[in-house]
Amino acid sequence: MSTDFATIDDVTYKAVSDCDDGCNGCAGQGYSQLCDEFMDVTDCFEDRIIWIKVEDSVSIKKDVDEWVAAGMPESTEPVASNSTDNQVAGTKYDSGKLQYSLVPPHALAEVARNLTAGLEKYKQRNNWQLVPNAEQRYLDALYRHLEAHRRGEIYDTDSTTPNMPHMAAVAVNAMFLLEFMLNPSLKKG
Repeated sequence: MSTDFATIDDVTYKAVSDCDDGCNGCAGQGYSQLCDEFMDVTDCFEDRIIWIKVEDSVSIKKDVDEWVAAGMPESTEPVASNSTDNQVAGTKYDSGKLQYSLVPPHALAEVARNLTAGLEKYKQRNNWQLVPNAEQRYLDALYRHLEAHRRGEIYDTDSTTPNMPHMAAVAVNAMFLLEFMLNPSLKKG
């Protein structure tokens, strides 16, 4: 590989080698312009690399270094729940709490892009909550987008936003349906 670093739009990226999982985890995954710029630097597929932001790399290295320095404990929970004698420095009691970091960031960005396009189209924030017979209509919309994707149509040609994936619309419609199901203020009584 000709270089280990690339700076694009004032952001520095580091190449990580020996990646056998294609583009998974690459900063350019899902962003064709950024991916093209990485490919201008080196042939990612041939070199088996992905690109990550340098600050992400530094943060991960710092976390690993701290974990190793703490003796690589499997848990930061103390041995006795009422004792701090065995507590590892940096303990944080967050087991059982939601881990929003598990939400795929590129997919979430496409969901937000889809919702933003919807706001531009319908002009009223949260207009989706006011649609008559909303649950049936969003279920129908979800299936239309899913079936278009299954037929091989990756991008929604009816969208006013270029390169809007049908799967982003599937996710948005699923989120609307889930919100109707879980949010008591949206339940029809």
